[in-house]
Amino acid sequence: MREFELMYVVDGTMPEEEAAKVAEGVQSFVSSHGTVVKVDPWGRRRLAYPIKKKQDGYYWVVAFEVEPEAVDVLKQQLRVNESILRWMVTRVEHRRARKVAAEPEVQQTLIAEAAPAVQQESPTAAPQPEA
Repeated sequence: MREFELMYVVDGTMPEEEAAKVAEGVQSFVSSHGTVVKVDPWGRRRLAYPIKKKQDGYYWVVAFEVEPEAVDVLKQQLRVNESILRWMVTRVEHRRARKVAAEPEVQQTLIAEAAPAVQQESPTAAPQPEA
């Protein structure tokens, strides 16, 4: 299973309760195919530009883990849902690898490995210009 992130915008002209039902439907669909890791409702916000003649939308970000094949099914469901104005699914890179690279011991090792290469590239004496 891989980790993905879905950001979607629900039509802002509908009441907040109906938008929450749409979000609940998306989350239940995702949880039926995998595991929902985190749900982050951003609330109602003004869109950067009109989408389908709408000025506002309810934003949600959902982090989840599913098999890659299930993402295609999710995309199809998002396309069919008329209440969802825009959506985007991205694959999240391995966060563990980023955490390990941020540890001080790993950083010191990377610096130590890079130091000889930097010393070899820098000239020891600058060439003198001809008169």
